[in-house]
Amino acid sequence: MQLALDFLNFIRGVYQNTYMIRNMVIRDIRARYIGSFLGIFWSIIHPLTQLLVYYFVFSVILKVKLGPEYETTNFAIWLVAGLLPWMFFAEVFTRSPGIILEQSSIITKTLFPSEILSLTLIVAAMINHFIGVILFISFLLIFGYSITLNILLIIPFLLATAIFALGISWMLSALNVFLRDIGQIIGVFVNIWFFLTPIIYPRYLIPENLQFFYGLNPMLYSVEGYRVGLLGSTNLNIEGLSYLVLMGLSTFALGGLIFKKLKPSFADVL
Repeated sequence: MQLALDFLNFIRGVYQNTYMIRNMVIRDIRARYIGSFLGIFWSIIHPLTQLLVYYFVFSVILKVKLGPEYETTNFAIWLVAGLLPWMFFAEVFTRSPGIILEQSSIITKTLFPSEILSLTLIVAAMINHFIGVILFISFLLIFGYSITLNILLIIPFLLATAIFALGISWMLSALNVFLRDIGQIIGVFVNIWFFLTPIIYPRYLIPENLQFFYGLNPMLYSVEGYRVGLLGSTNLNIEGLSYLVLMGLSTFALGGLIFKKLKPSFADVL
């Protein structure tokens, strides 16, 4: 019971610092593009370049065919729909290990609520994500694709993915203070995770004996959910969404507890 109360107080402390979170998000976005001639347009150029490379390799060279549920959908459209939630998650995942170290001067000198750093990272990544979603929807409309109310289905998948990412961020940022190798490992791990998620290839290509193990990957359902919401070519996987929510809440709770446990020692180690 005491553990649950402590965790609720921890979450309440995060909520009470919304003003600070907002200011830090604004500072993060400005710092990312300050001094750059193209500014925030780099948030469009980078994923667009990545998309063109993937499209050329998998659609032009390898000529990967989509399953029957998406057979009328252009491969590039299908690919971007799956990349959107992954790029949001990967941004949080790769930046998380260093966020405590980056603010070490503040954490060691003041009573700074370091738990809000992960939430700041989530909000900043979500702003970039919204830009990508708006651009993608505009692209669909320009090229004659219809937008239905199914698009609202991406909301629960985004929220579940954000909760999942927040728990992981708390975990990685806290552990990296004591085990600095985590920051080096993450770059390799995120690439492996990417290719183990059916983003650039259809799920039906996965061998039957591996389908169960692929199904343990929460991001599989986030990617599929976005494709259902944006392309609407298949039915919503309720079980997949439920699993993503369950994994998100479990990771959120575990990450919060780990962060709360290690936080008192941050100043001594930093």
